[in-house]
Amino acid sequence: MVQVKKADMRGAMLTAAFDLFSRKGYAATTLSEIARNAGTTGPNLYVYFESKLAVVYELYEPWLLQQVEALQKSVFALRGPRQQLHRLFIGLWSDIPLADRHFANVLIEALASTPPDTRKPRDLLHTLDAMVTAILMRIVPKERTHLVSDGVYARILWMAFDGFSINQRIGQKFAIERTAELMTMMLLGE
Repeated sequence: MVQVKKADMRGAMLTAAFDLFSRKGYAATTLSEIARNAGTTGPNLYVYFESKLAVVYELYEPWLLQQVEALQKSVFALRGPRQQLHRLFIGLWSDIPLADRHFANVLIEALASTPPDTRKPRDLLHTLDAMVTAILMRIVPKERTHLVSDGVYARILWMAFDGFSINQRIGQKFAIERTAELMTMMLLGE
């Protein structure tokens, strides 16, 4: 007999998972705990999601895309490339990592503990690179767009995001303001 998926059950599972991952982290949260908090059973969870990593991606991708879209709006509400770049860096390295009880760490923790041959459900990093590159292309002066146009600069920012996210979670705020200032000056050629 084919299982019928119900949107409200799936939503309850995702709500329970977001709460647990936000409070406890990836490793300390079990699928059976997610199912129990959603009012269902562990085996029923597998009708909706093939793995704990799949649950994380289902939550994390829309969460992070929403965070980046909100950051983009705040960046373009400012005038001038210096203020816009600084805001972008602070948003990526401080605001997003601190949001929703350090939820940014959930995917980092999940990927760090996943076997190397595990396939990611989606290529989120490629999407994020493209989003940040598009933001940078609108900010950076034309004569310096060659520094950001290929997406490598955006990838560096996301790698720094991982490090800042982990450090923020453990209470180490390594000179984020100064780093943002330095990166802004370097990118603008000052």
